[in-house]
Amino acid sequence: MNVAGWPVMAHCCATCPFGEDGDPDLRESVISRIVTLQASQICHHPALHGKRQTHLCRGARTFQLTILHRMGMIAEPADQAFNEASAMAMRGLKA
Repeated sequence: MNVAGWPVMAHCCATCPFGEDGDPDLRESVISRIVTLQASQICHHPALHGKRQTHLCRGARTFQLTILHRMGMIAEPADQAFNEASAMAMRGLKA
């Protein structure tokens, strides 16, 4: 599934694995994918209620932003910096 361009949730949902009461096993599984940039995490909360999934997970993205910033891959741990770096990378792939 191509989730490029999907919006990121504004806040962590009530069942976010990155929240205070989040599932540590699920969190570790998500971290292994997002840190290696294998995938962005889709917010699972709508699926728990039989609704369509349309957004990326805020908790996973916030964690990813922190790591990418610490690695020097983005200027600041913010969505805008991530989007700018992603756009530059995509332009480089098309060249």
